[in-house]
Amino acid sequence: MPRGLANPGGFDYERWLYAKGIVATGYVLGEPLPRLLVRADRHPVDRYRQQLARNFERRLPGNAFVGILIALAVGEGSGISSQQWEIFNRTGVGHLMSVSGSHIGLVVGMVFTLVWGLWSRMPRLAWRWPATRAAAVAGLLGAGGYTLLSGLSVPAQRSFLMAAVAMLALIAERPAAPSRILALALLAVLALDPAAPLLAGFWLSFGAVAVILYSVSGRWRESGWLGQAISVQLKISLALLPPTLVYFQQFPLLSPVANFIAIPWVGCTVLPLSLLAALADPFSATAQSVLLELAALTMEGLWRILVWLDRLPGMVLYWPTPPLWTLLFAVPGMMLLLAPRGLAGRWLGVPLCVPLLWPPFNAPKPGGFWFTLLDVGPGLAAVVRTQNHVLVYDTGPRLGATRDAGQAVLVPFLRQQGVGRVDALLVSHADPQHTGGVRSLRELMPVERIWISSVERTPIGGAEPCLAGQAWKWDGVQFRLLHPPVTGFSHDNASCVLQVSGTGGRVLLPGDIETAAETALVANHGAELAVEVLVAPHHGHRNLSTPAFLNAVRPQYVLFATGYRNRFGYPRPDTVARYAATGATVLDAAYEGALTFRMESGRPLTPERYRRDRRHYWTAP
Repeated sequence: MPRGLANPGGFDYERWLYAKGIVATGYVLGEPLPRLLVRADRHPVDRYRQQLARNFERRLPGNAFVGILIALAVGEGSGISSQQWEIFNRTGVGHLMSVSGSHIGLVVGMVFTLVWGLWSRMPRLAWRWPATRAAAVAGLLGAGGYTLLSGLSVPAQRSFLMAAVAMLALIAERPAAPSRILALALLAVLALDPAAPLLAGFWLSFGAVAVILYSVSGRWRESGWLGQAISVQLKISLALLPPTLVYFQQFPLLSPVANFIAIPWVGCTVLPLSLLAALADPFSATAQSVLLELAALTMEGLWRILVWLDRLPGMVLYWPTPPLWTLLFAVPGMMLLLAPRGLAGRWLGVPLCVPLLWPPFNAPKPGGFWFTLLDVGPGLAAVVRTQNHVLVYDTGPRLGATRDAGQAVLVPFLRQQGVGRVDALLVSHADPQHTGGVRSLRELMPVERIWISSVERTPIGGAEPCLAGQAWKWDGVQFRLLHPPVTGFSHDNASCVLQVSGTGGRVLLPGDIETAAETALVANHGAELAVEVLVAPHHGHRNLSTPAFLNAVRPQYVLFATGYRNRFGYPRPDTVARYAATGATVLDAAYEGALTFRMESGRPLTPERYRRDRRHYWTAP
């Protein structure tokens, strides 16, 4: 079964795979070049979607927005760059850049209006069958075709089912209440895809429609269409605040403004032009090129507006993940706030939402600290929290061409913990497995001070060299740098070695030191090296650690940061056996997920194993 990283606040990859019905993953090697061995007879729709995507790329070579046009036409969003997704998500318009409910509804409306207008002007056809029924059939077929072309995403399924119920009601000349349409669509989606509620899109898509119905159904509206549109957009943004904070730990404050601009812009220009380009594919390459160029031009105009909005200060509110129990109060609170003005007690919605916006978060007691070794794959990232300060030791590796452990693991973890800034970043040495997330961490969160073992080998703006003898105290917790000295060591042996000591125990973080550095540490510090928790040097490389070093450290727990089934074979079996022979408990974040020790006076030294403690039925063993 596919396996993902397991960390508090991080993206649950295994949950996403399970909800999508994916039971295995793989990759294609760049060398030798892949060859098509046989063409599959099945999945003709997916083959056609792939053909359209290739033709779009061929017609707009090198265009920055062709990936967005492909996503709108066939529901394939892999061509949208990570920078574009960041802008879309920070402005709250990401839902418009893939096939969503509004897109299905727009297609139904366009097809229905076109067919009704033509059919009603042909008396012979209108006498045989009413124009409304004919338009409803055409709208149903148009929605079904677009839903298939989009890859059957959850929002598209929901919107198609709602459109199908409405169109069938018109064909049968039966009244269809909007609330019943939504309920039938919800029932159908759950029957066809029981795992859909595991995806955030399920709750956001159904929630948005439910808010619209709740906000406008059965109410007297005196304002014009502009006032109604603004009111509905504000209500949707307010109502979706709870699931947005729970799933994404952030809320775009200017989302109503961005959506008020982007929804009609995409719906009236970019999407119709993209769909017309897809329809022109079998007939005229020239017509398709013209339509795509127009679509890309209009998308560029919207992009400039979104970039300008994103640059405004305070655009995004970052907030710790609230406990799920806060939703029990926030949901009825939102219903009260969105209720009609004449309802008594609407003000009670405000105190009901307070636990969601200001959830209770604990912190270490004075003199104690919490240590977490994160699961970042083949690399190292750890966090030390005292009552009022945070230290990050290494930032993990890069995770592909566009992501790194700082963005995917470290920052989500810190935000989930309620941390708004990093007081100190200690980069042990220049290895990419330890420095891969530095840039993302600094871009996404303020970092007050940075230490690095070699400023020359790892040029980081504002960084200072870490040297043996440096020490400081935060909230009664002692931090000491034990290595490297001013001269005598280089490369891995020059790693910054940090010892953290509090009332509940001590932790030693040695980076990637090897035998020479271990020998020097024993000679210089001896019994002072003793700690309860040791992060194994160099991820469990062979010939580590020396007996003298282990006798001096005497750890109760030895932690490995290796990466599941990493290509180096870490930790080496002989190294694990050497640590286990000391009587220490050996744990590996690759198998346990994030490992947390709450080292406070009077508290037992027991690790919290995230993968085991938060185990679900979709979690890989």
